Amino acid sequence: MQILQILIAWPMAVIIGALVLRNPIQKLVERLIKSESGKAKVGPVEIELGKLAEEGKEAVQTLNKLNLLMGESRLLELEITEGNFGAVFSDEQRDRMNQHIEELRILTSETANKAN
Repeated sequence: MQILQILIAWPMAVIIGALVLRNPIQKLVERLIKSESGKAKVGPVEIELGKLAEEGKEAVQTLNKLNLLMGESRLLELEITEGNFGAVFSDEQRDRMNQHIEELRILTSETANKAN
């Protein structure tokens, strides 16, 4: 009897409904996001999904560019520091700095390649 009550409970019904309708819901959301005027209205709330998705994409692209610029700036700082003051650091500090320089070179080049 308890199992029947659990299966009838509304949260379980929502989960089962979402699983059953997953593909149609996903296709609908994709269609709304890709369309120019993709609008969704639920009661008094109306959302322009296409515009929202485009603005989100632009925000992510801007954030990626900012992260790349910050990584490249930090790489330049470390290269200058290593070139001018490398002899002042201990062997361990110099090794860590060179590891950071190498990692930043790899990451910034990968990120720059993806952006192009």
